[in-house]
Amino acid sequence: MRTLCLLVTLGLGACAGPSPAPPAPLDVVTLNLWHDRDDWPARLDVIADTLGALRPDVIVLQEVLQDSAKGLANQAETLGARLGYAVVFAAVDGPERPKRYGNAILSRHPVLDTSWVKLRPLTDYRVAAHARLDVDGRPLDVVVTHLHHTVEGDSIRAVQIDDLLAFLDRVAEAPVVVAGAFNAPVDAPSLAPLAARAASAFDAVHPDAVVSTLVEAAGHTPRRIDHVFAGPGLRPVGARIVLGEPVAGVQPSDHRGIWARFVRTAE
Repeated sequence: MRTLCLLVTLGLGACAGPSPAPPAPLDVVTLNLWHDRDDWPARLDVIADTLGALRPDVIVLQEVLQDSAKGLANQAETLGARLGYAVVFAAVDGPERPKRYGNAILSRHPVLDTSWVKLRPLTDYRVAAHARLDVDGRPLDVVVTHLHHTVEGDSIRAVQIDDLLAFLDRVAEAPVVVAGAFNAPVDAPSLAPLAARAASAFDAVHPDAVVSTLVEAAGHTPRRIDHVFAGPGLRPVGARIVLGEPVAGVQPSDHRGIWARFVRTAE
């Protein structure tokens, strides 16, 4: 730097300023909360402590419960308040209902816009929620969903993916992250249309890994059915399982979470 500035003094060149810092990476966590099963207050402490230490840019949650009859505040809002994150919640159950069950997006960045859509069949009570975020001055579209749960119901999930992609076509204007509990492995036929448009972070970083996001101790058959997908403009550079093991005897959820890191690419 002294050499370049000396050249300027001698009239021989220009003094170069500092190079602009590259954009910060984008960290996303998806977690199925398991509504209020087991000891929710104890699980909340474990989840909040872990996510508070990770400090991801975005957290997407499924199986979020609010039940005023039981004195249970909206779980996403409770967690968001603990972490200092903005909360976007969507459920088929309207705000006038005492019990609401849905999905949420938590963001430590400003929320510019929100929307949501019901997924067919309507009797399955599934939704996709969207938030457009301002991440360091650049827009990001985030969508969370939770698809049909039965192993044999892949044809139902295929319809829900069709609805999800149609929703994305209507609302997404920026690089997009789609995450949640898809209840299907990444190579399931139902997920193929989404996988053709967006990359699964875990599979991009660990193409040969065999892990389960379902907790076997909770009675589940091992399967990786929770995913974080990202479309063009975002490149996966990191992914790992989080909130997968008990802490002081407290199992955070019956699903393990996924943490994923992305970097911006040319859009």
